[in-house]
Amino acid sequence: MLRFKQSSKNLFALSAVSLILTACGGSSNQDAKQAAVSPAPAPAIQAATAADVMSFTGKRQNYMISRLGSTYVIVDMVGGAAPISAPLTTNVLQFSDFRVNLRIGDKAAALSVTSLNNLIDLYVAFFNRVPDADGLSYWIDQVQAGMNESQIAESFYLVALQSPALTGYSSGMSNDDFIRIIYKNVLGRTGSTAPTAAEINYWSSQLKSGTPKGSMVRAILVSAREYANDATWGWVTTLLNNKLDIANYFAVQQGLSYLTLDDNITKTMAIAAAVTSTSTTAARDLIGVSGNPINSSLITPGTTGIYGSPDQLANICTPTGEKAWVRAHLDDVYLWYRDIVNVPATNYSTPASYFDALIVKSKDRFSFTDAQGSIDDYFQSGEDVSYGYSLVREGSKIRVRYVQPGSPADIAQLKRGTTLVSVDNTDLGGSLSDVQYDALFPPKAETHSFRVQDTNASTSRNVSMTSTTVTTAPVLQDQILNVNGKKIGYMVFTDHIRTAESPLVTSMRKFQTARIDDLVLDLRYNGGGYLYIANELAAMIAGTKVVNKVFEQLQFNDKHTDLTADNISYFYDTDTSNRFLPQLNLPRVFILTGSGTCSASESIINGLKPFMQVILVGDTTCGKPYGFVQTNNCKTAYFAIQFAGVNAAGQGDFTNGFSPLCRVSDDLNHELGNQSESRLSAALTYANTGSCPAAGFSPAPPPLDGSPIRDKSMQPWRNIKLLKSANMQAR
Repeated sequence: MLRFKQSSKNLFALSAVSLILTACGGSSNQDAKQAAVSPAPAPAIQAATAADVMSFTGKRQNYMISRLGSTYVIVDMVGGAAPISAPLTTNVLQFSDFRVNLRIGDKAAALSVTSLNNLIDLYVAFFNRVPDADGLSYWIDQVQAGMNESQIAESFYLVALQSPALTGYSSGMSNDDFIRIIYKNVLGRTGSTAPTAAEINYWSSQLKSGTPKGSMVRAILVSAREYANDATWGWVTTLLNNKLDIANYFAVQQGLSYLTLDDNITKTMAIAAAVTSTSTTAARDLIGVSGNPINSSLITPGTTGIYGSPDQLANICTPTGEKAWVRAHLDDVYLWYRDIVNVPATNYSTPASYFDALIVKSKDRFSFTDAQGSIDDYFQSGEDVSYGYSLVREGSKIRVRYVQPGSPADIAQLKRGTTLVSVDNTDLGGSLSDVQYDALFPPKAETHSFRVQDTNASTSRNVSMTSTTVTTAPVLQDQILNVNGKKIGYMVFTDHIRTAESPLVTSMRKFQTARIDDLVLDLRYNGGGYLYIANELAAMIAGTKVVNKVFEQLQFNDKHTDLTADNISYFYDTDTSNRFLPQLNLPRVFILTGSGTCSASESIINGLKPFMQVILVGDTTCGKPYGFVQTNNCKTAYFAIQFAGVNAAGQGDFTNGFSPLCRVSDDLNHELGNQSESRLSAALTYANTGSCPAAGFSPAPPPLDGSPIRDKSMQPWRNIKLLKSANMQAR
C-alpha cells in the first residue's frame, strides 16, 4: 500500500493552515478562473497596446528567438530575412500558432525554484494540464503581491469547481471521490494502480478533520516526491517530475500560450496526458516547438549572441537553416568574430560559400570547410582517395615531392623529382584546366594515363594509374646516419594524424636505443594536424627537461575565457594508452622546414624554443599560430580559427613564419634521406662545423600565375592545428 510518509513539514501544513477565501490580489474569483484556464488572464496582457506586441505571419517553430541582454532578436529560419530586434517595450511575440510571453523568464527567475514548481504542480493537480505562460505569469504576480501558496491552492480549487466536465471536481462530490481525482491527476494512478480503500480512508480522514481541499492537494504533492527511489512507487514521482519538466519547458523556457481559449485548455491537457513516467518525447512532439529556449539555464552564458545559439541551430539541414548555423557558429567561436563584415545570406547558394564570405580575409587565410567523411577518414586512419603522390609546381613543370609506399604512384615507379608531362594526352606545361586538375586529383576511383619524365632521364615514359584509397604513412622514413663519428637520427614526418603516434614512438625508441648525438626532424611537408601529436613528439625530443612544463597555452576569443583558462597544455610523458614515452633528452634539434611547414608543426618549433636549441634549415615556415576545433553540421566539417597559441615564454606571434638559420632550397633531384639532398646536407654540415654551408639557397622557379596547384589544395586540412575537442586535455 502506498501510504505517504508524514514528515514534520507535512504535519505542520495539514494542521496549521487556516484560509480565508477572498479575492486574489484585488481580482475576483472569476479572474482566478481566467488565470487558470484562459490564454490571457493578466490585465496587462489583455490591455496590450500595439507597442507591446510584435506579430509574425509564420509558425513559432519557423523562427529563432535569442535573448541579448534586455532585448530579443528574432530570425526567420524559413524566409531568410535579416534578424529583427524587438523593441524594449515588446512584451509579446505573436505567431500564427502561439503567443510568446517575453517577460515570463524574468518573472519566473524572481521566485525560488520551489515556489515556481509548486505553482506548476497546482496546474497539473487541479486541471491535469500544463500551464500557459500568460496564466502562469498572472499567478507569479499574485505570489509577488503577497498571496501565499495555500491561498493560491484554494483559489485553484474554486476555479476547478467551475469546470467539472474538464477537471472532474464538483462541489457535491464525496471526500472519497475527491481523493480519487487527486490520485488520477497528480499521481497517474488509475485502473490497476488506483488507490486502495485504506489509502483513500487515510486522506479522507484528514479532510474530515478540517483540512481544506486545496491544502490537501499540496500535501499530497509534497509527500509523493518522498517516494523518488521507492522500488514499487518510484514511477509515481518520476511521472510527476516529468510533467513538471514539460510544463516548465512549455510555459517558462519557451514562454508559450495558445491563441484561443479552447486550444489553451484542450491542447495543454493533451500535452500533460502525453507525459509518461519514462518519457516526455510525445509531449514535446505535441508542442511542436524545439530548440533555442528563450529562457533556459541550460545554455551557457555567452554562447548565445545576436545570431542565436549554434547548439540549438545544429542539424537543421536546409540551406537557410545551415546558413543560420554558420553565422551563429562564427559569432560564437571565431577568433575574430568582432571583425566579421555581414553579408546577406541569400546572396550565397551554399552554406560553405556563405562561410567563406564571412571569414576575415585580412587576418585569416586558413579557415575552410570540407566533407565531414573525408576529414574523419583522414585524421582517424590516414585514408583518402588518391594516387599517393604529393606534387609541386615549379615554373612550367609539375614535379613529385614524395610518394606513399604501396600507392598507385609507387607501383608506377614515380619517384621524388619525377615530372608529370601530360595527363590523358593533354600537356601540363601551361595553366591547368578543371578537367586536368580533376585528373591529377580525382575524388573517386578513376583511371588516367600519364606521360612522365624521371629525374636525370633523357626520355619520358607512359604510365597508367588508378586512384584508390591510400593509407598515409605519416613517418615516411627513419634512419641513423653515421657522420664524422656521430650518430644522427633522421626522420621524415608528414602528418599529425591519429595513426602517427605509434610509428613516432617506434622511431624515437629506435633513436633512444642507438643513443643518437643529434636529430634531424624533416617537417618540410608537414602541414600539421592534431596538436596532441605535436606535443608528444616535442616531449620525446626534449625529454626530462620539459617534464611538468608548458607546451602551449591556447587563447580563445573573449566569449570563451573558460576555455582559455582550461587549455594550458603541459608536455606529455605518456601516450594515449598511458604508456611512458621514450625520451631522447637532446640539447638541440635540427628541423628541416619549408613553406608547407605549418600549424601543429610550427607548434613543435615554438613549444621547444624555451627549453632547447632549435635550429631551422630550409625555408620560412607558413606562419600559422592559430588552430581549429573541427565542428560538424549536416555532414560538412567547418574549420573556423578558434584560438591562437603561445609557448611557455608567452611567445606565439609568428604570423610571418619562422625564418631558418640556414636558408636552403628544396632539392627534388635527390631522394629524401640522401645525404647529398641539400637541406639534409646543410643540417649535417652545421652539426659538424657549427655553421651553415655557403650559397645554400637558390629558389625554384615560381609557379605559373593562376596555377591551381599553387592556389588551390585538394587537402587544405593538411595545413592545420587541430584539437579533438575544445578541451585540449582530452587527447
